[in-house]
This record gives sequence, structure tokens and C-alpha cells, in this order.
Amino acid sequence: MLFKKILVGVDFDESSQDVINSAIFIAKIFGSEIKLIHVVENTIFPVSFDDLEPLIDPDEFKKIIQTIEKISEKASQKLSEIAEKITQKEKINTTYTVTTGDIAEEILETCEQGNFDLVVIGAHRKALHTSFLLGNEAEKIVNKARSSVLIIKGKPLGNDLKNILCGYDFLPNSIEALETAKEIAKKTGAELDIVHADTEEGFAHFSHIYETVFQKKVNILKKLIEDLAKEGIKADFEIIKAEPSRAILEAAKDFKSDLIVVGKRQRKDIKRFFLGTIAMKVVKNSTVPVLITRRR
Repeated sequence: MLFKKILVGVDFDESSQDVINSAIFIAKIFGSEIKLIHVVENTIFPVSFDDLEPLIDPDEFKKIIQTIEKISEKASQKLSEIAEKITQKEKINTTYTVTTGDIAEEILETCEQGNFDLVVIGAHRKALHTSFLLGNEAEKIVNKARSSVLIIKGKPLGNDLKNILCGYDFLPNSIEALETAKEIAKKTGAELDIVHADTEEGFAHFSHIYETVFQKKVNILKKLIEDLAKEGIKADFEIIKAEPSRAILEAAKDFKSDLIVVGKRQRKDIKRFFLGTIAMKVVKNSTVPVLITRRR
């Protein structure tokens, strides 16, 4: 999976630089171009200005518009400086845009219209110095994005990336996730750890079938590790008898992972769809960045 175009959500809070630096790191790996986006949220009046105009005194309405314009101009200036710095220093083609409206919807719409392959956003809120909670807007983006999404939690991605964990269930979405994780590992020299959650053991009345299937899984995973070694990637795997999200989070802690990569199930019957509970649980409870892959 290649990330040719990356959309980066910037809100100028304390985590924004981590988000930008992580996007730069990924862009260098995949030779991507970057677009920065800042959304001026209309929190005062949740309906369109056109609908409000007949209800508000003309002078007050004009002040509202002027205030929004000033905020947008200031944000544009900041993004312009950041984009120019990235372009010159990192040699990455970087553009920017400032829009007004609902943060999640504006980012999702920009992503779809621009055919971006990856959205990079921050989780923001920190609790007890260890848990990084997912904000409402970030959760909407993670749930509804049709592209891959990288959520920055804890330490940003950088040259000190040493361990990548990939959740694997032998289905197409996890195969794509593994391909992406493999590409990152190959370019960074990071170790790649593969975790599979085994949930079939409970079917005791099919024990003979379970044992056969389990052994096939082990053989496939061993072959994956061998193939990765041939490509110069140090890798290992673990099968954990637990619910998938718990298995992934447990393995990430055991392997001291710097990045978790999981696949996003594809659904073609609706334009936007909700992320499976497994991936969402991982995103919500992880203390390290999570990359959710999906081919557009």
C-alpha cells in the first residue's frame, strides 16, 4: 500500500507538531505529498450563515463574518509558514487549506474530494500521563474515513521507531495492513511483530478441526516470518488466546511497540461506514500511534 497523498489535520494545539512530524516521517517513507488542513469551527452558530442572516442585526452579522475571516486569515498565515518550511527543509511538496464548518466533516470531505490515501490526526487529551483519549472529532474521522487513518497518541513517529506491531487475522484487510507495516519496517529497520488472536478454542466439540486449523495458522505465520527475513526484515509472531483488541494491546505492551498497524474492513454497500469494534477498541485504548489501513 502506497500513501501518495497525505492530509494532515492541524489545530495548533500542543500536539500539532507531533502530528506534523509524524506525517513528515511517513511522507519520507512513501515519497508522499502533504496537505495541511485547519478547520475554523463554527461553534457559535451551528447552522449556515445564510440561514442566520435574516435573524440577526446586519451590523452584528457583519461582525461575525469579519471575526471568522480574521481567524481564517491568521490560520492561513500559520499554515503557509509551516508548509513552506516543510517544503524547503524536508523537500516534501506541501500545500495547505483553511475551511470553516464542522471539523470532522470538513476533513472527511476534503479527503474524499482530494482522493487522499492517508489522514493524520491527533488524539489530543491526556489522562493520568499514560492514556491518550480520543476526542469526539477524531473519533468521527476514524469511524467514517474511507482512507487509511494514522492517529498520533503518545510519542510521535520518528527515526527512533524500533518496533511495529501488526494485527493479523488472515483476511484481506489484515493482509493489506501487513504489507504496509512491512514497507515501513523495511525503510526504517524496525522489527515487525505479528499478533493473531485465537478465538476458536471454545468450540470443544470441533476439537479435531480446531487443532488442524490452528496448526495451519502456525505454518502460515512461520512462512511469513521466513519470507520477511529474506527481505531483510527482523520479525516474529505470537498467537494469543484472547479477544482480538485485547490480544493486540497486550502484545503491543509485551513487544514495547512504537506503532500498531491494523486493517480496516471494507464495505462497498454504503458511502461511509463505521469502523469495526475491534479496531476502534485498539485506537481508544492504545498509548502509541495507531495506523488503520484501508485501500481506497
